[in-house]
Amino acid sequence: MYTCRFVQTIEDAALRLDAMHLGDVPRGLGTPSHYCLVEKNGDPVMRIDVYGETGGFADVQIWHNWLVIGFAEMVHFVSLETRQHHSHPLSGYFGHLYPLQETLLVASASDLLCFDAQAQLQWIAEHLGIDGVVIIRVADNIIYGEGEWDPPGGWRSFKLALCNGHIVAEQ
Repeated sequence: MYTCRFVQTIEDAALRLDAMHLGDVPRGLGTPSHYCLVEKNGDPVMRIDVYGETGGFADVQIWHNWLVIGFAEMVHFVSLETRQHHSHPLSGYFGHLYPLQETLLVASASDLLCFDAQAQLQWIAEHLGIDGVVIIRVADNIIYGEGEWDPPGGWRSFKLALCNGHIVAEQ
């Protein structure tokens, strides 16, 4: 069973792993913004050095066969099977990961993105806020959320169809 977490320092066993570098990697590498450690049955099997602007939100989760890292203005997908990876740019800063059974929702400063179990982008709902998008709940294939339009605290509710990200009209 895989587990993942951000760590402050790399310990001996993880130091022997070849690091994968993700994000806005500087020429001389330097110190990453975050170290991500993946373990299988308690043993380190993968180390990811994540680079980008510090000070924002960051999250790492295992979802299906993917290690998913959200940080800075990107979301990164790393296959736990092949170690191949790809990244998707976000509009503004990364906000939160919302894993569901069939889809992964990724919130940014203004948008909500939906990825399938193969880590392929299915849709983007744009302009849901200007300083944060959060999901309150998902029920009956409807996404209930809020976007912040007038910081601090100027949140407006929205409802989206889970299948396509379109606004659901009020009844």
